[in-house]
Amino acid sequence: MDTAFRYWQLVCLTSSGGHQIQVLPQVQAWLQKTFPDLITGSDISERDLQQPLLDLWQSGAEQAELAQLSLRCFITHQIRGACVRLASQFGEDYSFTAPELFAKVLDDQGQLNADYRPFSLKILESYDPEKSALSTWASRLTCNHPGLNQVLLDRGLYRASDWAILNDTTLEQVERILRTYHLCSEYEVKQGVALLEQYQRVYCRDRISQRRAGGRRCQEPTPEQLQEMVPELPPKTVLAQLRSLASQLRQYRIHVRGGNPVPYQSADTDWGQIPDSADTPDEQDEFLQAYRQALQSCLGDAIAHVIQHNITRLQTRQPPQDQAYVQGLHLFHCLGLAMGKLAAQIGLSTQVQVNRLLQLKRLRSDVRHQLIAQLCERVRHQALSYISADRLHAIDHTLEHLLTEEVDQVIKDATTEAQIPKGRSAKSLFAHQLCSTIHQFMPDSE
Repeated sequence: MDTAFRYWQLVCLTSSGGHQIQVLPQVQAWLQKTFPDLITGSDISERDLQQPLLDLWQSGAEQAELAQLSLRCFITHQIRGACVRLASQFGEDYSFTAPELFAKVLDDQGQLNADYRPFSLKILESYDPEKSALSTWASRLTCNHPGLNQVLLDRGLYRASDWAILNDTTLEQVERILRTYHLCSEYEVKQGVALLEQYQRVYCRDRISQRRAGGRRCQEPTPEQLQEMVPELPPKTVLAQLRSLASQLRQYRIHVRGGNPVPYQSADTDWGQIPDSADTPDEQDEFLQAYRQALQSCLGDAIAHVIQHNITRLQTRQPPQDQAYVQGLHLFHCLGLAMGKLAAQIGLSTQVQVNRLLQLKRLRSDVRHQLIAQLCERVRHQALSYISADRLHAIDHTLEHLLTEEVDQVIKDATTEAQIPKGRSAKSLFAHQLCSTIHQFMPDSE
């Protein structure tokens, strides 16, 4: 392993504010004795060495402290690298240097059993190898360290893209910011609110599809999206207006966080290259997977709730029609039987009676109502593992709007599928989930 030295060389702060490499001989000797193949192997990955070190540290065994110190050494290299990258990308434009960032995050002096817990140890204690690589986690926490962030804010650097800012600003917020902070005229306020509303309508709608396709960060709107937002203006003009609005919102955010707002710099700052806690690839994939599971789970729960409610209602009829109802849903959605052929199968005389019994439109409507409430609550809870409560509160309206659109699309797909007269199969998510759920209500489900 060419980078094995990182596990026994500690990057620490000097008295002059710079940094130096401190070799820890006891850690080096222990690693070379305990993991000789992992240290010298040419095809060994970082994770191959990190996992046994993590296991040993968490076991509390005799050598756990050496394993912890070795991992802290590695983390200090990641901390330094994150600071250097920020300074290289933005230091010249915003007047800060890497040593100014080092002073906030390089506080590990290589001590064991000390009362002081260095930042590297906090990173290690919060790390979950199932979610991301240790280097990714260390870089993310470094770039979101409160002290480091304050240095950047003092220089006028707020680490979020224009599009991320526009995504999680509510219409009420932009109205208040433009009117009370920027002292805009009523006309300018109305124009800004209308622009943000159209932006979120188009951009946030398409963002879900982008994430499904593997999109990582918030990308600049396409010409087609810009044209749809404001059809009467050229896309370049709309883009310029959006950037200007995002600049005003950026200045306000820097102000309220105690920084020094600077005028928007149109010199193509590549905000997409700024490390951002909301855009760690490993976490995006994990959150998207969790969202998909939540959608399926909540949809199944909503369908079960509505079917059970209808069964209870139909059991009171004379004669009871609950079993005919369940059988009819199964035959229609899962076996693809046409509505006109259902009557004889479930003991009814006409298709009109079948329609009145199943009430598919009402079924979908009731499921939609249940699903939106459950899904919003589930996703809000999951989101707190990835973003702060303050940010979740800021984007809550947008989140609910996006989830409602997603649920509406699920219902629309189910409606379209139900209108297919012949050869219908349970391809829609709604029908698929109904067919997975309905068996618990059938007579032979025991």
